[in-house]
Amino acid sequence: MEPTFDSDDLSVDTSSGSSRKARGDSRRKAARWQNAEVLDIIQEAPDAITLRLRLEESDGFLPGQYYNVRLLVPDRPGPVQRAYSVGSSPLPDSSIIDLGVREVPGGLVSPRLVGDLTAGDRVEVRGPVGRFTWTTDDGGPVLLVGAGSGVVPLMSMIRYAVAANLDIPMRLVCSSSNFDYAFYHRDLAYLAERFSWLNVAHTFTRDPLDQRASHHRRIDQIMIAEAVGGQFPKRTYVCGPPAMVEDVQKWLTELGVDPATVLVEKYD
Repeated sequence: MEPTFDSDDLSVDTSSGSSRKARGDSRRKAARWQNAEVLDIIQEAPDAITLRLRLEESDGFLPGQYYNVRLLVPDRPGPVQRAYSVGSSPLPDSSIIDLGVREVPGGLVSPRLVGDLTAGDRVEVRGPVGRFTWTTDDGGPVLLVGAGSGVVPLMSMIRYAVAANLDIPMRLVCSSSNFDYAFYHRDLAYLAERFSWLNVAHTFTRDPLDQRASHHRRIDQIMIAEAVGGQFPKRTYVCGPPAMVEDVQKWLTELGVDPATVLVEKYD
């Protein structure tokens, strides 16, 4: 999630606004590279996994942050690193992290993470990093908008709210090609049914008949207006392709949402 990274994974481009805790986190001493043990590989979609890791050391992380992963790659002079968002909650155990990884055809790192690792393997990681964070101190209601892999850090925030026994209203608008390719669709359905404070609205761009989606198109101004009208947000988090993120920022401002309360991450 650093600006220099390519489209092999979710990489930060900009952020607008920041919580008090996130600013405090940015002053931490830079983390060192460490080995992490692969505990499990969970299939989330045909081209995406959750990579569950146990860290050797952990000072905790904030919901929405990410870790860098580096691997030796054939025909490369040194390790190649990429950044992946954490999809799990820091509670109850921040030494175990779930990284969301979507395979990019021809990528240097993601195909190896998705296809080559097994439980017991070790990978090098460094983190946590990032100001795209939410905790109970930031309050709510909270609007979350994500497309594709952009749902990963938003899921960390939702799972944190569950683990902390919060009841702060959260509304998630998430875009996927179809139900099978939607990150965490099973967990989101379960959580939305169990917790009244969580509302999940799917939009599918390539499956016009699936009634599990509220909409069947890309995220647009009408969807954002519906989300804001149903629950005017105190904090908003938007994560996904640059064009979508920029459009959502514009629509939120037009709807009267204070830009200072909107945090964004863009990825290519």
